[in-house]
Amino acid sequence: MSENGSAGLEAYRARAEAWKLPIGSALDEILSGGVESGIITQIYGPPGVGKTNLCLLYTVSAVRRGKRAVFIDTEGGRSLERLMQIAGDDYERVMERAYFYEASTFEEQCFLVENIEQVMDENFGLVVLDSAVSLYRLDRDDDTASMLNRALSRQMAKLMAIARRFNLPVIITNQVYSAMNGSGAEPIAGDVLRYWSKAILEITRRGEVREVILRRHRSLPEGLRARFVITERGIADVE
Repeated sequence: MSENGSAGLEAYRARAEAWKLPIGSALDEILSGGVESGIITQIYGPPGVGKTNLCLLYTVSAVRRGKRAVFIDTEGGRSLERLMQIAGDDYERVMERAYFYEASTFEEQCFLVENIEQVMDENFGLVVLDSAVSLYRLDRDDDTASMLNRALSRQMAKLMAIARRFNLPVIITNQVYSAMNGSGAEPIAGDVLRYWSKAILEITRRGEVREVILRRHRSLPEGLRARFVITERGIADVE
């Protein structure tokens, strides 16, 4: 034991300075610069509202800033076709510097999250899980709920550890359900994912216009908003 009585304990010191990943839209403004490294940012909303578009924009942005990225797709969507539109002339570069994985079962999702660290190094600047709950939702019932919640929590713990170890942003997307009490749409696995998400964004839609609402942040005021429409090459701000 040391002279001051501490058993080799050292005071906390930040390992690396936090940084933010922007996408060049009003969304950067409500996040004070972009999605933050070292934490999990959750984006939730109904189907077709633009969650995957934002994830792809962040992936392209990371590569354009000299980083590598991991993108885990659990919805079997056409992410790569949309990526080609968003990345434009940078498509080949993005494909070379980003690892895209697809999970078709919740078990596969667990395996990917648990093992992606093996392919990563200090050159990586983003991890995306799109979505965290689509496969979880398929397997969940009264008998499996507790087990699946524990598995989902372990995934989030792993992603948080990766965010901290590599000092990078982790983005997860989440779906919604209609609350029985009439309070509107609520995120699935709300308690589990809310616990691990230090920043939470909700996306709503009215016609072609989407609105992003900051629902939670450790250092920014809740309720900040930005509006956008989806375009061929990504998104465009709406006043």
